[in-house]
Amino acid sequence: MKQDKINQTDSTNTKAIIFGMVLLFIALQIGFHPTYLKYFPAFNQFNWLHHTHGVLMVSWMVMLVLQPFLILKGKYSIHRLIGKISYLIAPLMIISMFLVMRLGYLSTVNKIDFKEVAELQAVTIIELISFAIFYLLAVINKKDIAKHKRYMIASSFPMAIAIFSRILQHSFGTAIEPYDFFIPLYVSALISAIFLVNDILKRNNPIPFIIVSIVILLNIINFHARYTGVWLAFVRFVGDTFF
Repeated sequence: MKQDKINQTDSTNTKAIIFGMVLLFIALQIGFHPTYLKYFPAFNQFNWLHHTHGVLMVSWMVMLVLQPFLILKGKYSIHRLIGKISYLIAPLMIISMFLVMRLGYLSTVNKIDFKEVAELQAVTIIELISFAIFYLLAVINKKDIAKHKRYMIASSFPMAIAIFSRILQHSFGTAIEPYDFFIPLYVSALISAIFLVNDILKRNNPIPFIIVSIVILLNIINFHARYTGVWLAFVRFVGDTFF
């Protein structure tokens, strides 16, 4: 009876994850429609990097929807196959984020105030580093299902921040800056804290969402420091060295 209750709880949690990822996938279409999707099929003002980055992001979101669904249906072999495919998609995601960051730097440096350049770089760096950390931890803990699941959920946070930041920009325009990024960032911290408290109350291992919360907190500190001399010097160093 206890085992049946545990299985029922796992099933409910998996369905909740699927529902959340589907909502995020829908939000992805809404967030990127005004600046990208509405230009289909011509896409005249976009290059291969924009398309590649978009395809990889969509692929990752589709995977985050499919994986818990496959677990729910007991399709473990297909789940493992898609997991192996993620070994290719994730590094390509990280590379595309880096190239987008590079493109953003080169297209703005010496054209706008360098403080604004540094702010834009702060946003991209937050997304890149967070995604890389969460995915790496998911791979390291792939044999520990509970940890693996939590880090994979966390891998959606950087994209969720980017998606809802764009939705806020489209809805309120420049009047909402910089809160268009602060709001999703703080909401992601709140969600991570809720997951952490839930794990503590249910006596699950709290380490995954402690780490996730710390990473998000460091990102918040980083964004608050986006106009400091240290951050400006760091962005200048990265731009001059790698871009």
